[in-house]
Amino acid sequence: MTAVGDPGPFSAHLGFRVVRADGDGAVVEADPGPEHLNGGGILHGGYLSALLDSATGWAVHAAGPEGMIAPHVQLNAQFLKAGVAGQPLVCTATCTSVGGRICTTQGEVTQAGRVIARATGTHAVISRG
Repeated sequence: MTAVGDPGPFSAHLGFRVVRADGDGAVVEADPGPEHLNGGGILHGGYLSALLDSATGWAVHAAGPEGMIAPHVQLNAQFLKAGVAGQPLVCTATCTSVGGRICTTQGEVTQAGRVIARATGTHAVISRG
């Protein structure tokens, strides 16, 4: 498992920073730039989905036993408002249940104090550590 603060290679490539990952959940921040926009000039849904995926992943791994492996098997994202480049994003996520085979999560992305996206996720526990 990666140390808290090290988001992993893909998330680092996108500029994500793990602020916190503990039993209460996870907080991951990002500073979107023009390269994260879609053709319409707003934040790409894939960028927001990757942020939600990362934060909910950190939340489930922080809630489970040390060394647990529980990748996403489903992520349902909802985009509520258009996000923009140049303003920080904060993604807050929690693990809502840790089971022997399945874990569930939820998260939301805010920008300038407004919720712009949210998601629920399901993770398959493939190793308990």
